[in-house]
Amino acid sequence: AVVSTQSTGDALERVAFKFLESIEMDSEIRSGVVTTCQNFHESVRLLSEKFYKELSRHNYVTPTSYLELIGSFKNLIKRKQDEIMKNKTRYEVGLEKLKFASEQVGAMQIELQALQPQLVVTAAENEKMMLHIEKESVEVEKMSKVVRADEEVASAKAAEAT
Repeated sequence: AVVSTQSTGDALERVAFKFLESIEMDSEIRSGVVTTCQNFHESVRLLSEKFYKELSRHNYVTPTSYLELIGSFKNLIKRKQDEIMKNKTRYEVGLEKLKFASEQVGAMQIELQALQPQLVVTAAENEKMMLHIEKESVEVEKMSKVVRADEEVASAKAAEAT
């Protein structure tokens, strides 16, 4: 019994749609995948006939071959969808971290602006304190010289007295 290629094509189409229904994709893409799977299967069948005619060697193209083709596609699409979801999640996490960092920088800028007048006052106080310390250092140095001179005089008198 010879089966028409139209009914075989319809059967391949129904099988592919059934096996691919668990995969999430647009119906237009699904139709394209089904057509591609049918074309692959039919091309292999025709090439196998040519192979037999030219070399008298059999290459069997069975319904199981078709199901394995669809299964391979399902596995590939699942892996790629998982990979895309993983990358999407990483991207979203990265965006959240950037948003958080941006908010933190904004808060720090506001805090810095609020502290700016206080920083100006503190800098002025430090300047005054440095001038006072310099002035006292000069006075301490003068007193040190006087004390050293007095010490030398006292040491000389002590040496004379002994």
